[in-house]
Amino acid sequence: MSDFEFQESRRLKTEDGALFIIRCSKCFRFVKPDEQITFDGNDQPFGPNADCAKCGRTEMIFEGYY
Repeated sequence: MSDFEFQESRRLKTEDGALFIIRCSKCFRFVKPDEQITFDGNDQPFGPNADCAKCGRTEMIFEGYY
């Protein structure tokens, strides 16, 4: 995956400023994000946070903080 592969893709920004690409981290299809996203103690996303039509429960691609 190149750095610019999802340049024009939709993003999700949480209240904490975390940015996610709204795509499955396995098959890269668009996903439906959860209402609440859980973070671990190091401010990294923790566990599945979206539903993919192909893969089921999955994680969105974490981009960083804005």
